Parts: sequence; structure tokens; C-alpha cells
Amino acid sequence: MTDGAEYAVPDLSGSIADKISFHENAIVVPPPKDGLNRSVQWSGVLDADGTFVENSITWRGKSQVTRPPQMPAEGEITELKGTWMFLGPLFGHFGHFLVESICRIWAYGQLKDKIDGVIYVPKFQNRPEHVVSVYAPFLKALGVDCPVLNLSDATRVEKLYVPQQGFGMFQMIEGAPEFRDFINDYAGKDVEPEGAKKIYVSRSALPPIRGSILGETLLEEWLQAEGYEVYHPQKHNHLEQIAAYKAATHVIAVDCSPLHLLALVGNKDQKVGIIARRDGDLDQIFARQIKAFKGAEAHAFNVLERNWIESHANRPSRTSWGEVNYAKLYEGFKTAGLITGDTPWPALTETQVTEIADEIGKGADTTFRPFEGK
Repeated sequence: MTDGAEYAVPDLSGSIADKISFHENAIVVPPPKDGLNRSVQWSGVLDADGTFVENSITWRGKSQVTRPPQMPAEGEITELKGTWMFLGPLFGHFGHFLVESICRIWAYGQLKDKIDGVIYVPKFQNRPEHVVSVYAPFLKALGVDCPVLNLSDATRVEKLYVPQQGFGMFQMIEGAPEFRDFINDYAGKDVEPEGAKKIYVSRSALPPIRGSILGETLLEEWLQAEGYEVYHPQKHNHLEQIAAYKAATHVIAVDCSPLHLLALVGNKDQKVGIIARRDGDLDQIFARQIKAFKGAEAHAFNVLERNWIESHANRPSRTSWGEVNYAKLYEGFKTAGLITGDTPWPALTETQVTEIADEIGKGADTTFRPFEGK
């Protein structure tokens, strides 16, 4: 048992082709069945002698999402015959799935003729069979064409390959060379492009508590005048989303999960505009991913005037709303070639901002206030 040991964040700047460990009778340990969705879970892979397998750590930037679990009691361990590959925690959240649940699929290219399938553990124990049924077809569209298990019980696996993470958030967003190569070879390959040439990926049809930018419906009107179709990805299945992102020549979105998918299945000839909807430089992170994976022209626009946060919150988050300067956004889009119109967009007035924020608060059954901190 090695709990308490210090582990190094994976270096993805060079080849990770040899970062796959092989184990016989390894124990795959899911998180506890207490239903709690902890930010860090004690879960992963133990070797036959109980030694933690370092490759089974999933990292979010420089922080571990998973930590070494205790060896389960013998009576709690089920058996799985055959040869399998470990993929890590299976997130139900689409954005986290697109970054953290696919971070090991690069190794499938090397191992697909040697394994019977791939193994996940739940991010937390909430309907694991349902979550895997949702994402298995999508995983296939990304190139992983084999049986997919989501193990809710501690399981001794006859033979198990455990690849190192090859992709992730923050400093890992460009991915290792093997990860980018696998994605560019397989992701969305069998999905035909279908959809509008110009799309705005909208959040206006999501529940208000999900956050966005103030005055988004005004932005939609201005972009529709520029020939953009307002696209609500949550109204389409995963394959339809892939088809839409493959078909588009111009894509504009606030910083949000669908941009991860665009980075996986888009192409080098696309023009992409990413609007910051909150502090944290996520717009730049999305742009880095798109450029690294596809070489596309990706522009990040941070024209935030203020962040509007829930009254009880203490900082901007995924539920906050961005107050953007539309006059500056117009100039940025025009310079980047994302729009061509000669009529500038007006900045929101203080009255408009207050009215919109009040309306959002009513819809979210809360109140929003401007964040005054740094």
C-alpha cells in the first residue's frame, strides 16, 4: 500500500508510447458505494500484491482526481477473466467525459488486437450502467470499438493494461503526441458532415443556473444577421453533434464543453471564436486545444466587464454569468474575419445589464450580484 506517496504529474510534451504497464490479477477498485460525488475519489488499480499502480491516477491539471484506495476485503472482490485495458473514471458530465474519461484511449491503437475490451470505474456510484450505455456509442465514434465495462464492484482482472493519462485539463490540454495522433486518425471518421456552414453554439436554451453571458439572445440576433445558425447541442445526440462540427467552416461559442468535441472532430480550415464567459482563462485553454489538435484558426476573446455570481457565492464559477462588452466583441470578430457587417454592436447599458441579471435570477430561483473581487 502506497497511500501518502508523492506522484509526479505526467509530462506530455514528448512521446508516451511506452507508458503502458501490464499486470496479472490486478484489482480495479471503484469509489465507495455511498453515492457521494467527491472532487477526489480513492479509486484506481492495485497490483496483485496491493501496490498502487501509478498509471491509474487521473490528474486534473496538477491535482489528482483519484488517489490510492485501500485493498478491498477478499470477499468483496469479484473476478473478471480475459485481457482488458483500464480507462479510469467515467464521468457523467459531458465536458469532463471529453477530457478526463477519454484521456487513455490513445493506447487502444496499440492494444486493440490484444484485449477483450476496456474498463471504467464510475466517477461516483450513481447508475453506472446507465452512464456507460450513454457513452459507449460515443466512445465508438471516437475510435474505441470494443466492449466497455463500468465496474461498480472491486474486481480482480486476469490480465490488465494500464496506460498513463495522455490528455487532460490546463497544462495537459494539448495532449501527448500519441493521443493527438489517435484522435486525428479515428475520432468521427465514420460520421458524415451535416449541418450549417456557420454556427453559434448557444447556451440560451439551458437552465439559467448553468451560466452564460448576459444578453446572449442579442448576440444570437446579430450573428444570425451574419449568416450563423444558432445551435443548441443538448438538443442533438452525440453523432449529430459530431456531424455538425465537421460540417461547419465557422464556429463561435462561449467557453463551454462542446468546444472540446470540436477540437476532437473539427478540421484545420475552420475559423473558431471563443468568448470568455467567466474569469479563469478557459477561453484560451479551448483555443490552445483546438490549435494543437487541428491547427485551426482559433481566437479567444476576453471582453469581460464583470462577472455576475449567485448572491451566496464568493467567486466566479460554472454557474456565473459574464457581462461582456459587445462593442469590443464586434471589433474582435471583425478583425478575426468571423463577421463582415459594417454596423457595430452596441455595449449593454447599465439598465439592460441590471434587468437581464434580475430576470436570470428569477429563472434560476436565486439572485445574482456583480463580483467585486480579483
